[in-house]
Parts: sequence; structure tokens; C-alpha cells
Amino acid sequence: MMHILELTKTLTHILLTIVIILFIVTGFGITNFRIVESLTLGILSKPVSFQVHTNLTIPLIILLLLHMTFTLSKKLRKQHPL
Repeated sequence: MMHILELTKTLTHILLTIVIILFIVTGFGITNFRIVESLTLGILSKPVSFQVHTNLTIPLIILLLLHMTFTLSKKLRKQHPL
């Protein structure tokens, strides 16, 4: 059971990092689309950046809440051990 929990925590942290990086890059791709479009060889055009950025909102919130839950539960366990 602990192995699955640790794996879930690690996966959450990795996915959160990836989503945050994509969120920043696509946000930059909306405001500075000429730079991002040339750097990504046309893959992240302004419309694509906007669509990806918009679709990342819910996953970002879910992963952030999971991350906060894992972090807070760890801190609470240290303060009040059974």
C-alpha cells in the first residue's frame, strides 16, 4: 500500500511539473506567438497554444490540489504522530 502511495506522489509531482512547464510555454505562446512558433518549428501556433493552455487548466488544478494534499498530510503526520 505504501509503495502505491509513494508512486502516486511521485507521479503527481512529475505530472505537475510537466503541466506547469507546458502552461507557461503555451501562455508565452499566446502573447509572443512569433517567438514560440519559430522555436517549436510551427507546432505551437497562437491558436494551438491557446487551445492547449485552456485545456490544461483543469489538470493543473487537480494536480495542484493533489500535491497540496500530499504535502499537508505529510506535515500533519509529523506534527501529530499516532
